[in-house]
Amino acid sequence: MTDRRTDPSLEDLDRRLVIGAGVAFAVAALAGLAGAVMGGVAVLTASSRWYRRADLTPQELANLKWQQAKAAVGAGAGAWSDAERSSYSPRSKRG
Repeated sequence: MTDRRTDPSLEDLDRRLVIGAGVAFAVAALAGLAGAVMGGVAVLTASSRWYRRADLTPQELANLKWQQAKAAVGAGAGAWSDAERSSYSPRSKRG
């Protein structure tokens, strides 16, 4: 019988490559975390500026946005039905 081993072993791993991969992963994770923090700061800063410009209390601002959303839904529904009425005829009247 030969003395060859066929089972995987830790000796088969290139330790330098594994350590390099770990370092690259750590650097990427830190870069991703830094990017997330920078993005969060940008969003918070923009939100703060927008809120100061609005010159309304939070309740008034929420009410205004709710009214705008309701108006947009009504306008969209009206445009949808107007386009349907002007462009298409029912099947029962076609032929």
